[in-house]
Amino acid sequence: MPGPRVMNDMLILPTGNILIINGAKRGCAGWNNAATPSLQPYLYKPKKRFSQRFSVLKSTKVARLYHSSALLLPDGRVLVAGGNPNHRYMFRNVAHPTELRLQTFTPHYMSQQYHHLRPTNVSIQYSKNSNGIAYGKDFTIQFRLGRRPSSNLEYNVYAPPFATHSISMNQRLLKLRSKNMVRGLDGLITVVLEAPPSPNVAPPGYYMLTVVNEGIPGLSQWIKLIHS
Repeated sequence: MPGPRVMNDMLILPTGNILIINGAKRGCAGWNNAATPSLQPYLYKPKKRFSQRFSVLKSTKVARLYHSSALLLPDGRVLVAGGNPNHRYMFRNVAHPTELRLQTFTPHYMSQQYHHLRPTNVSIQYSKNSNGIAYGKDFTIQFRLGRRPSSNLEYNVYAPPFATHSISMNQRLLKLRSKNMVRGLDGLITVVLEAPPSPNVAPPGYYMLTVVNEGIPGLSQWIKLIHS
């Protein structure tokens, strides 16, 4: 890593990269047991070559040490909250006052310069009389893309975590296989996807489905994985 870090939050982004945010540079969990806030988020890209996977992002001004949290939003941003609860909620005469402000971290892929690559109007077609997607079954999605889709088109489903004490528990991201894709004249793209094979890789429940075109994600839509 670019530097020492404890009590950080780690999130899987729709692109498959890992955001490391919040925390401290030294100390440990517990009231006032850490010091020197880690204000610069790190981005980890697992597909890069060794020694080139980490990058340092723009710094925040808000210290979030013990008991911070971070959560991925459907639009691709990250909601950041909490930190520094102290023994009670204390705002004076402590090194790091209890933090009640909310922030959003905006990844680079949200920039307007990538809007022409961003899939829009994503919709999911469920089977008749069904309230979810059955394991191993095919299902259809549609979205619009102003240009011809690239060969680097991904369909990811993400289980959002339960975040507490700087641990994002149970999060996972799966890449779904595309079995057929048809592009209409009006830019409407219809894709047949294969659902995850079993609860062993994707426990039942709600996931955010994201279409990612050339590394640029569209607005995620909620789907529910169910037993048939």
